[in-house]
Amino acid sequence: MATDMGKSRKMIKQPDTRRVVKRSLVALLCTLAGSAWAQSTVLITPSVNTRMTFTDNVDTSADGKSDFLVEVSPAINVRRASGRINGNLDASLRNVLYANSDDRNSTFLALRGRGEIEAIEQLLFVDMGASVSRTNQSLFSGRSGDDPLNTSEDNEVRSFNLGPRLEFAFGNSAKGRLGYKSQWLSGGSGTVSNRRTDTFSGALQDGEAFGPLGWSASYDKVDTHYRDSDTEASRQNGRVGLSYTITPQFILRASVGRESNNYNAGRTEEGSTHGVGFDWYPTTRTSVTAFTEKRLFGRGYDVKVSHRGSRSSWRLSYVRDYTSAEELVSESLDDYYYRLIYDSLATQIPNPVQRDAAARLLLAQSGITGSGLQLGFITNAQYVSRNLRGDFTLSGVRNSLTFSVYRTERSRVAQNLIVSATDDFFNNDQIRDSGVIVSLNHKLSAFSTLTASVGRNNVQATTQDNKRTTLNLGVSRKLGPKSTGGLIYRHQKSDGSTSFTENALTATLGVRF
Repeated sequence: MATDMGKSRKMIKQPDTRRVVKRSLVALLCTLAGSAWAQSTVLITPSVNTRMTFTDNVDTSADGKSDFLVEVSPAINVRRASGRINGNLDASLRNVLYANSDDRNSTFLALRGRGEIEAIEQLLFVDMGASVSRTNQSLFSGRSGDDPLNTSEDNEVRSFNLGPRLEFAFGNSAKGRLGYKSQWLSGGSGTVSNRRTDTFSGALQDGEAFGPLGWSASYDKVDTHYRDSDTEASRQNGRVGLSYTITPQFILRASVGRESNNYNAGRTEEGSTHGVGFDWYPTTRTSVTAFTEKRLFGRGYDVKVSHRGSRSSWRLSYVRDYTSAEELVSESLDDYYYRLIYDSLATQIPNPVQRDAAARLLLAQSGITGSGLQLGFITNAQYVSRNLRGDFTLSGVRNSLTFSVYRTERSRVAQNLIVSATDDFFNNDQIRDSGVIVSLNHKLSAFSTLTASVGRNNVQATTQDNKRTTLNLGVSRKLGPKSTGGLIYRHQKSDGSTSFTENALTATLGVRF
């Protein structure tokens, strides 16, 4: 079923395809912006953010040097949540100047956007997205992935995706979906191999085909083309399933299928799959979904538990499945915690627009950024990830407390896809990463907020290990109707493969127009 490594290595030229995607994203931005004056649902917010930082260890080394840096970043935020065009875009031009390290001076684009165009009403959709960021690509050395002082061009990762999607209904209660997405991923200085991933997917389901008995069928095919090594990796998975609704709140599920891949040195491996699970919704605020399945790599799991109280919310998840860099880039740390905070405010702020604004403000003030916590690292490898994560958020009148703990184990499955010596999988077949973070947001007054966070991270592998502790303490104040200022102290200590200690003091000023 899978495409062998030696077959069909011809690729669309990378520069041409990326240019097409970039132009499509620019067209989406222009469409969103052009509608701003006629549509009240479109919100465009230009701003300028400034940051002045003193650090006593600018190069995060054992005997690091101190430096002073200034950042001035004009930015624009575009959001539209109704009509035939939906999307959001956050873009900033970051200009960073160092007092004693001219070679570190940098000007670069930071971008994250997603959009959807309903080309044919309730039938044909076009999805597009983009991400340009600079984040440390290693768990063992340097700054944490979410550190705002990650400004090196070597750490830049660019991702663009574009694809059509059909959504349709047939019969009394059946639904269908067909989709294709092409994603381009590249990185600075060869850290990440330039590659294109084509994903074909389709699904049919009818949960009420025979009363309480329903059926489903799905197919997914993922082809990854590595330009730098002229290789190709392919994965396919097809399933058919049955569901039985015991009560409206409890549904049993089962499936059988077949999957294949050529991850093992280009040799095609294939085998059957079978799994069972259930969906349980004891209340409108609580959900429990669980599914386990026999796979080529062993036993796969997808377990998610969530509950939302009047002033609290918590989530627990455990997932074991194939993972790649494309999937990691699609989810940022900000996205993850935004959803956690957004859900926790559902009772306090029923209006979704007002809740969105409140959640983004709390996220910006939460101290999570620079906490040392990260979702993972970008790698050229295909790997199996075992990820356990728990999150709890408690919201009061003046306080918001977030507690998170996670443990991730990554096992490489493709031995011949590492093309960079800086890749964490270059000398390691398995990497274990665990951590905890506690973040507090306290409203001092109607105009000022105190934030504090502490994080602990531990990474272990065959040849490397690292322990990192990070502390953040800050205060922000609303200076005017559209301006905010703040002062943040950060301390981080790293021990293991690389050891260093850093203290940094940052003053911020942001103005919206």
